[in-house]
Amino acid sequence: MIAKELISEQVHALRTTDSVETAIDYLATQGFSELPILENKSIYNYCRLQSLYAMDDKTQVLSEVVAPNLHAPKAFEDQHLYELVPMLAANELSVLGVVDAESSYIGAIDQKQINKLITQSLTYRGMGAIMVLEVDEKDYTPATIARWIEENGAKVLGLMVSQLEFGRLKVNIKVNTTYVRSIIATLERQGYRILQVYLSEDSNDKNDHEIDLALRFFDL
Repeated sequence: MIAKELISEQVHALRTTDSVETAIDYLATQGFSELPILENKSIYNYCRLQSLYAMDDKTQVLSEVVAPNLHAPKAFEDQHLYELVPMLAANELSVLGVVDAESSYIGAIDQKQINKLITQSLTYRGMGAIMVLEVDEKDYTPATIARWIEENGAKVLGLMVSQLEFGRLKVNIKVNTTYVRSIIATLERQGYRILQVYLSEDSNDKNDHEIDLALRFFDL
């Protein structure tokens, strides 16, 4: 699942020319704590409802009270769900703007939708490690991957696939064990590149903190 497939039609960005009062009314009515602000077709920054309430002059436009941020969080349309979760968590956002290859805004993602997808697709509540693999599309066979994993005494609980580039796939696998060293060795022998390993007890990965942060953020 990639970012452009997660865009919600119920989420609409604000604009730099909107007044603080207008922004407060819209955020409160729609039940959002923050939203991206657009200037032309680019993400200018995000505004948060709590900060807007604190403004004395609510007739000011957003560009007068919110500074531009050239590094405002955004998801590119082809980014995978797994890349969006740490981004939302690290920036304490419940809504994330999505842009195309030219960085033009095309919509926004609601954290609640991602939360639902995560719980449904990868059963995070179950104990087990998550492996992120890269493989040639011609070599990708789910049944074969499952057989290799089962030969190491484990089972596949969830599997998600996204396109990295032409002919290359990113495969995300949740298994029912936190001991995956032998599984990793088997997959590597078969030509799979291991990109990340999360929540394992025998494979220390520098990115574990991102998933831990995300799990706390989504209360999973």
